[in-house]
Amino acid sequence: MKYLLYLLFPIITFAQEKAVLVTYKAIYNTELPTTKNGYLYISNDQKKTIYFTENIKKTGEEKGKDIDVTIKLSSGKRQFNHFNYKNDTLITRDDILKESLLVKEKIPHFNWILSDESKDIDSGMLYKATCYFRGRNYIAWYSPTTPIKAGPWKFQGLPGLIYEIYDETRRYNWVLVQVEHSNFNFNSEELAYKEKETISIEEYAQLKFNNSNSLDEKILSKLPRGAKIVNQKTFRTGFEIKFEWEEEVK
Repeated sequence: MKYLLYLLFPIITFAQEKAVLVTYKAIYNTELPTTKNGYLYISNDQKKTIYFTENIKKTGEEKGKDIDVTIKLSSGKRQFNHFNYKNDTLITRDDILKESLLVKEKIPHFNWILSDESKDIDSGMLYKATCYFRGRNYIAWYSPTTPIKAGPWKFQGLPGLIYEIYDETRRYNWVLVQVEHSNFNFNSEELAYKEKETISIEEYAQLKFNNSNSLDEKILSKLPRGAKIVNQKTFRTGFEIKFEWEEEVK
């Protein structure tokens, strides 16, 4: 057994790449408030990054609200955002109901507006930047002295590491917890998807927001017999609620 471990160790080491691990606290002030950790791995050459949040189980239900049944529809697969800057691609794994989808798009452009406004923290000075992206206005605080141009979820493109970012309603918030050296296998089986397994961002938006009939059928299939959907809300929710091709031409 000892010799077997010696033989396996170089293989395990070889699969891992040196990386920087940035841990964020993700705070979602949604209908079901959630706080969990988010993990951003950045390759040493900064040509690849991957961000994912931990899976947590919700227990208990809020009472006294006009909600008869609350259901969590998840495929159980880890959701992530995988950037490959060399190929100008972003692959996102996301769920629509219990179906896990791989969504491919070009790396999004964030039209950041940099500000002279700053604030001092223990590790140095942070500067403010703002942008509009897919239906939400965001405020970011970044460190230009940290030579990492990345952040949680799909956020990137600032001249430094994002320490804090939130939308103007404070519905979605990310706060940096720590930065450390680590290892990550960017060639893992989880990331070994094929082109035919992906859909475009346009197809994803169509499935998520413009397919209400099949959505109702899938939801009803998860409810107790005889249940029905009442007071259905049609507003969009999530990080992305309006896409580039949907914006009005001015």
